[in-house]
Amino acid sequence: MLEGERSYQRGQENLVPSNNASSAPESPVIPKDQEKPWYIRHFTKLLLGFGLGGGVVAILLPLLLWLHCGMSSSSSDQLRLHLLYVTGGIIAVLTLLQTNWKNQGDRLKIDADIKKNEQDAKKNERDHIRQVHAERRSRYTKAVEQLADEKATVRLGGIYTLVGLVDEWLADDSLEHDEQQKEGQVIINNLCSYIRSPFPLVERLEEYEAHKDLEELEQEDPECLSKTETLLIKLFRARLKEPTEYKKAEDVTVDYAKLREEQDIRQTIFVEMSKRSSTLSENKKGEVTVTPGTWSNFEFDFSRAPIFYPLNDLTIEEGNFISAKFYTDADFRKVDFIRDANFSKAIFIRNANFNGSTFTGDADFFEATFIGYVDFFHLTFTTANFIGTVFTTANFVGAIFTDLADFSESTFATANFIGTLFIQNAVFRGSVFTHGANFNGATFTQKLDFSRAIFEETSPKFANASKEPSTTLRAQFNALPEEQEVSDFTVDESSQPILLGTAVLDGVRCSIPVGTVLFDPDSWDEEEQDYTRLSEPAQ
Repeated sequence: MLEGERSYQRGQENLVPSNNASSAPESPVIPKDQEKPWYIRHFTKLLLGFGLGGGVVAILLPLLLWLHCGMSSSSSDQLRLHLLYVTGGIIAVLTLLQTNWKNQGDRLKIDADIKKNEQDAKKNERDHIRQVHAERRSRYTKAVEQLADEKATVRLGGIYTLVGLVDEWLADDSLEHDEQQKEGQVIINNLCSYIRSPFPLVERLEEYEAHKDLEELEQEDPECLSKTETLLIKLFRARLKEPTEYKKAEDVTVDYAKLREEQDIRQTIFVEMSKRSSTLSENKKGEVTVTPGTWSNFEFDFSRAPIFYPLNDLTIEEGNFISAKFYTDADFRKVDFIRDANFSKAIFIRNANFNGSTFTGDADFFEATFIGYVDFFHLTFTTANFIGTVFTTANFVGAIFTDLADFSESTFATANFIGTLFIQNAVFRGSVFTHGANFNGATFTQKLDFSRAIFEETSPKFANASKEPSTTLRAQFNALPEEQEVSDFTVDESSQPILLGTAVLDGVRCSIPVGTVLFDPDSWDEEEQDYTRLSEPAQ
C-alpha cells in the first residue's frame, strides 16, 4: 500500500442509509363484508311466503266473494288476475333486491382485489428500490476500499465506480431532489478527501528536484546570474535543510513511475468533475452565460491538498484551494473557475500559469506564496484579493481588474503590470518591491494607492523612454474631479521615490508620475480600444 493511502482510508465517511429506503411496507386493507339486510337474510322465506300466500289469496278471495257477495264470474277472474300480478311484482322486487346486493358484494371484492394488487405492486417496488440502494452501497464500500489498494489500476477503477454512483443517485427518480444531492455529496466528499490525502513520495521527489536545481545554479558564474536566479538560490538555500548532506534517491526511476500513476488517478477526478460542471458561453456582446451541469450544486473542498499534476483546460466549479501546496508547475491554463476561486495561503513551489483562465467569481490569493514565476497574462478579474501575497516574478501584463484590486502588504521580487487595466481602485498599500516594478501602459480609472509601499532597488516604471512616440507606453490616469479621492504616492521613507510631475486636462490638475498622462473617461473609442483625449505627459 502506497504511503498516504492508509491515512486516506481512515478518513473516509460512512454512508448513512436514507429514511425512504427503510420505510415499513403498508398492510393491505381488505374491505369488511357488507352486513346483510333483513330481506336478504329472510329471502327464501319471503319468496316462498309471498308466492304461496299470493297464490292462495288469488284462488280463495275471488271464490269467497263470488259465493257470498254475489261477485260476477268475470269480476272474480279479474280480481284473481290482479292478485297474481301483485304477487309476481313483489317476488320480482325481492329478486331484484337480492341481485343488486350480490352485485354490490362482487364489486367490493373486485375493488379489494385491485387495491391489494396495487399494494403488492408498491411493496414489490419498494423492495426493488431497497435492493438497488443496498447494491449501490455495497459497490460504494468496495470502491472506497479500492482507493487504498496498492495497484494504481485498482485505485483508478474505484474512482470511476464512485463517479458512476454519483450519477446513479442523481438519476434516481425514487428520491427527492434533496435526497439525491445528499447521497451524491457523500461520494463527492470522498473524492475530495482522496485529492486532499497526503502523498509523501512527491515531497521527496520535489526535494530531489530542488537540490538538482540548486546544484545547477551554484555551478553558474555568479556574475552571469540574473536577479531572479540569484533570488532562487537564496530561496532554495533557505528552504532546503543541509543541502550538502542530501542523499539522492536510490531508484528515482521507480519513484517517478509511481508518481506518474498517482498523477493520472488524481487528475482523473478533476477531469470527471469538469465533465459534469457548469459551462460558460459568450454572446456577441461579450456577455458570459453560465449553464449549470449535473454536479453544479455540490460542494467541493480541495483545501490543504498536495497538488502535483496539471489542471489545464478544465472547468472547476468551486476552486477551494485554501492552504493547498503545489509541488510541480501549477498549470491552470484555460481553466474556467465558475464560483469563487480561493487560493488563500496556498504555496506554489514552482511556476504557476493561469494564462487564458476565466474567473467568473472573486479571485482570492490572500497570503499565497509564489516561489517561481506566476503568469496572469491578459486575465480578467472581478474582486481580486492579493493581500499579503508573496511573488517572485509576477506577470499581470494586459490583465483587467473590473473591481477592487488589493495588493496590500504583498511582496514582489519583480512585478510586471504592463498594459494592465484597473477599473476600480488599485491598492498597493505597504507592499514591498525588492527589484523592479513595471506599470508602463497601465490604466487607472480610479484611485491608485502606494502609501507606505517600499521600492528597494529602483523606482517603479510608469512610462518607457522610447524615442518613437508610437511605441511609447505611458500609464494613464483618470482626470478625476477635485472632489473625488486622488491617488496616493507617499511611499515609505526607506523606499526609492516615485518621481511625480503635473498634468492638466480640461482644467483638472493632477500630480502623477513623470511621463504619464491624464485621460478623459468619456473619450473611449471602440474601434481603437483606447481613450482618445489625453493630456500632455506629466512634467
